[in-house]
Amino acid sequence: MPMKKKLRTLRVDNSEYLYSIGGTYIADTEESIFIMRIFVDKYSKYALFVHFRVLDDYYVGNPLNHGVLLYNTALEKEIVVNLNRPLFIRLALDYGLEQGWRPTKERLELDGLDLLVQHGYQIDKLLKKTYSK
Repeated sequence: MPMKKKLRTLRVDNSEYLYSIGGTYIADTEESIFIMRIFVDKYSKYALFVHFRVLDDYYVGNPLNHGVLLYNTALEKEIVVNLNRPLFIRLALDYGLEQGWRPTKERLELDGLDLLVQHGYQIDKLLKKTYSK
């Protein structure tokens, strides 16, 4: 599925960010990538890209696009993680800024799974299982 064209707005204090979300399927590995693209108006070439590469579900596609229960060790309970929700867009924005993204100066690409782990989510069920002897 190509990136959605619809831009949405996220307001943080006095700043306004635009974002789009989308995804793509990788047939060879049966994985999919959920992509967040966040930028300041008129500076789209300096966007923050946050990629979430996970095992694709046969029925629903990327589970993070529709909502998946993940255990959060900080909260000690399962939380529905749906990356379409503004909460997760804001977490990605804050993560990008923490990692040095400058919205009017440079583009940055980050692994979103690191963001989920940093916030206490157990992501094992999203990853391909590897077998060892």
